[in-house]
Amino acid sequence: MTEHKEKTNKQLIYDTAKNLFFTEGYQVGFRRIAQKIGISQGLITYHFKTKRNIAIEIYKEDYQILSTYLKYFINPDEDTFLYVVGLYNLTSRIYEANPEKLNFVRETQIENIGCEAIYSSSFKQIYFKLMEDMRPNGYSKEKNLTLFLATTYSAFGAILQKQSEGFDFSDDESLTHSVDLMYYCLGYDRDPKRTADIIQKAKEQIDSLLEKYPHLLDIHQYLIK
Repeated sequence: MTEHKEKTNKQLIYDTAKNLFFTEGYQVGFRRIAQKIGISQGLITYHFKTKRNIAIEIYKEDYQILSTYLKYFINPDEDTFLYVVGLYNLTSRIYEANPEKLNFVRETQIENIGCEAIYSSSFKQIYFKLMEDMRPNGYSKEKNLTLFLATTYSAFGAILQKQSEGFDFSDDESLTHSVDLMYYCLGYDRDPKRTADIIQKAKEQIDSLLEKYPHLLDIHQYLIK
């Protein structure tokens, strides 16, 4: 098998798995993916080893696409916190417009895939920069990052799960809670006005982003081909 053929097969497996995860759910296994393509399950294992690895790549691709557009409106080097809040708001709007993506995120939260994707992507450097705003606590930057992501993502995952069970908690309330929690993890006291101000700034930038790039509200235009 040539190198070109290997790359083609790997991309086909990835694209097919991604489509099935969003349309049929993350419970889809290698057998279903192999049947859809007409290949052996062994070839999927050869390229990805586990289903979790495919999911991590989907998160990484999503981060990369959205962060590329977001940087046109918010410079992470100038205001890292605003950038992260903007990303939260952008993804929240995409979830609302694409329930299948929200379901995928809910189904993968238990495996901590979102955090793992950050650790293995360039997005890790943005969070490292955010750690520079953390109040000194004697921990290393790496340890602080681990604690920050573990705390914020665990809370985010728990809220998503409760919402799926009927918990009355709006997207705006979720964003406010997330921002308050991020400030807390950075060592700052709760300040409702500060939280409201940065959320408003983020929403204004995301409004402008989506006005110029409305296709980002449809995962079938920017993520699933």
